[in-house]
Amino acid sequence: MIPSLNDIKKKTRVMIVIALACFMALILRLCYWQIIRGNDMSRIVRSQQQSTTAVTTMRGRIYDRNGNVLAESASAYNLICNPQDVMERGDPTVASQKLSLALNMDPQKVYKQLTANSSYQSIKKQLSSEEAETVKGLMDPEKNEDTAKALSGIYFEDGTKRYYPYNVASPVLGIVNADSEGTGGIELAFNDALLGKPGFITANKSATGKTLLEQQAEYFKAARSGADVVLTIDETIQHFLESQLEKAVEEDKLKEGAAGIVMNPKTGEILAMASKPDFDSNDPYNIEAFYEYLKEYDKFDTEEESEPKASPKPKASAGEKGVDALNDEQISFLRTKMWRNKAISDSYEPGSTFKIITAAAALEEHIADDKSTFYCPGFKIVADRNISCANKDGHGSETFEDGVKNSCNPVFMELGMKLGSDKFKEYFNAFGLNAPTGVGLGGESSSISYSGTMNEVDLATSAFGQGIQVTPIQLITAVSAVINGGVRMKPHIVSEIRNEDGVIKNYEPQIINRVISEETSAKMRKILESVVSDPQATGKNAYVKGCRIGGKTGTSEKMPRGSDKRIASFIGFAPANDPEIVCLIMLDEPQTDNKYGGTIAAPLTGELIEKILDYLGIEKQYGEGETPDETVEVPDVRADDISLAQSEIADSGFFVRVVGDGTTVVNQLPQPGNMLLKNSTVILYTEEMDEDDLMVEVPDVVGATVSGARDILQAYSLNFKVEGAGHANAYGSYSVAQSTKAGELVQRGTVIGVEFRQVASD
Repeated sequence: MIPSLNDIKKKTRVMIVIALACFMALILRLCYWQIIRGNDMSRIVRSQQQSTTAVTTMRGRIYDRNGNVLAESASAYNLICNPQDVMERGDPTVASQKLSLALNMDPQKVYKQLTANSSYQSIKKQLSSEEAETVKGLMDPEKNEDTAKALSGIYFEDGTKRYYPYNVASPVLGIVNADSEGTGGIELAFNDALLGKPGFITANKSATGKTLLEQQAEYFKAARSGADVVLTIDETIQHFLESQLEKAVEEDKLKEGAAGIVMNPKTGEILAMASKPDFDSNDPYNIEAFYEYLKEYDKFDTEEESEPKASPKPKASAGEKGVDALNDEQISFLRTKMWRNKAISDSYEPGSTFKIITAAAALEEHIADDKSTFYCPGFKIVADRNISCANKDGHGSETFEDGVKNSCNPVFMELGMKLGSDKFKEYFNAFGLNAPTGVGLGGESSSISYSGTMNEVDLATSAFGQGIQVTPIQLITAVSAVINGGVRMKPHIVSEIRNEDGVIKNYEPQIINRVISEETSAKMRKILESVVSDPQATGKNAYVKGCRIGGKTGTSEKMPRGSDKRIASFIGFAPANDPEIVCLIMLDEPQTDNKYGGTIAAPLTGELIEKILDYLGIEKQYGEGETPDETVEVPDVRADDISLAQSEIADSGFFVRVVGDGTTVVNQLPQPGNMLLKNSTVILYTEEMDEDDLMVEVPDVVGATVSGARDILQAYSLNFKVEGAGHANAYGSYSVAQSTKAGELVQRGTVIGVEFRQVASD
């Protein structure tokens, strides 16, 4: 049957519709692949046809406040390979053997990298110069053609390595891993700014992944260096602080190390921050020195009670066999402990240093003043508890200022009761002790305090710094507010971030809040200065003539109570009338007989403050009864008549001792030009003496009084000088160290410096 014209038209329309539908489907499919999946497909094609090698960016520098470079990056070699090229053109077996010896690596690990199913493998990053030269020698066909051919497909890639020229503030600066990523401290906190943007080189390859040596059309995109970070830290002050902490770790046998901070109380700038022992910034994964430190205190015998049962701390067997006996988990544990910044990460009971906060709150709330009197029998009954004072015999009747100078617990318990729980917590919060300070470093901890209602005992013990925990950075920030006119500043350790175009971000001093009045602040500065200047007060060992230091001692007992594990600390500031610096030193678990902050932490802080004030050029201020030590240059009287020489030496302010029966001076000790304190002794020789006769063995004066040490040294024809902090001439002072060890031979007339301490009970 012949179809009608209408049937033909209907079929034609159906065919056209189907054709159009297929065409539209094709267009939609093309749009899908071109528009929606286009980028993905291009990436897949490029990955099949090209290999991309990263061009490492140069990480930004870290500077101190004076422009000293604390951290910088330099070019280094990374060793990479294209396993497809190695298997096609080289010999992975020979190559792995040669490279493992040159790089001190496991041959099986190298072989696995050389034969991996990929076109890019990193064999080792940040090769040392010796390693790089050795590998270059293996690749040189003129030295050994067969070895060079076996290493085909192995290349050098530009990389960077981080260097720390001064090797200070290790936990503060942090470390950078092999991928140039910060993993702690400033390096981590400001990683995005320091890192920069990497570039790349793209090269053509075959479908099997081999490099096309004859068909290269490389593409290059330059890397952009990271921004520089400028710190508020002063490298010189940082060095002073670290030296003091290292001294404490050794002399006071600190089982858990030390921490310290130096801050400008007016701006909140951190001038120095340190934890000891720490690590070598240029070799941050090396744990040998830290391991030996822990082993010295039997830290491998048992786990600390404060640590979890599953702690991977090495046992005694590991301690006996050394670092090589440690497993990966144990090594990781030790590195984490070694890298820890105690100044911001460790909370502790502040002990009597916290009394500064309680005293300031009491004055501000007018619950005590200059005329307030208290009585200390040596203890105070609170609820059902008998809480003792450090002075078990009691201080008797005392004023408010006496209570601070004596660090009397019953006085502060009474002040805490008068403040009340709500008001105490209000000031605790106002001083910023309830939250991290935001100093600008990762890993900052917060305090531990009472969130709910405080009972009588809680309030009494908290008032003198027991039962609460704060971090060193929290405490020094709070105390800075007390002495800085009552204004709390935000602590900060970075001053600016900058690149080649200029400053990207500036960190200005930031006021957080006013906590107490200027009047209260002035009273507290005066009282805290008396804590140091009074020869009978608890802070007497921090005294340095002319420095006007104020401060407070602290000794807290760690948990569990009765374990005799203590933290000794001292916080000091100067000049007391207008503070430019505030310093906190915290000594964790000293193993000495006297563990009190007033005895071992106070003198360290006093010496540190004196060094910093001298460095900053802050002129000394001498109070009533204080006179500066006067030094005079020793005149040259050699060849002079003995009577004239004696007269000239005496006129210069020195004592004279004559040796020999001649009439003319042929030699003198100390030699001309030396600077001596007035009333020192100059020895004049009128006859030639053998060299041995001019020498003397230094006596041991440790444990002697000032007068006793002077007399002993003079008997040996040696001169004497008081060194270090503390009221050397006060009752009960005894020498603890001398500048030249007993038994050493020195010239007669040599000045021997002697340090003195007084026993403190807080």
